[in-house]
Amino acid sequence: MMEKIRNLLTAKKPWLLFVLGLAGIGLIFLSSFVPQTEQETETDVTDPAIAIEQRLEQTISRIKGAGETHVMVTLSDTGSKVYLSEEEEREEYGDTGVSSRERTERYVTSGDGAVVVSERQPAVTGVAVVCEGGDLAEVQTDVYEVVYALYGLTTARVSIEKMQ
Repeated sequence: MMEKIRNLLTAKKPWLLFVLGLAGIGLIFLSSFVPQTEQETETDVTDPAIAIEQRLEQTISRIKGAGETHVMVTLSDTGSKVYLSEEEEREEYGDTGVSSRERTERYVTSGDGAVVVSERQPAVTGVAVVCEGGDLAEVQTDVYEVVYALYGLTTARVSIEKMQ
């Protein structure tokens, strides 16, 4: 097989290389008409609501009887970060004492940006759960207990429904 390929390439037949080149270009052109398979789109995990929903879906779907699960959460805010900063105060003196005072604050940075001292997660204020076992009392109780343990929400702020 390799010998045949070598013979074709070493032969003085430029028309053969031209035909093979056209065939390659034709295949590339035809591949644009073949429907592509849908790839999973990456979700924006920088959005805190989406990250919380994904983790909660994974947790609830593992509850016995819950089955396939979809979750939606509402947040009261987006959380906050406190950054490490340095303050510098400069005073200028004149004949009569302090003539001006300047205070500057700048963030301490590392290779990845500003240094985070503390981070407060967003507050979850409501959860809606739609799951295959949402009509079963045992599943509803288990889901309420999970949501209460994670976010401290009462049953008035949690809705559990059966998936269609």
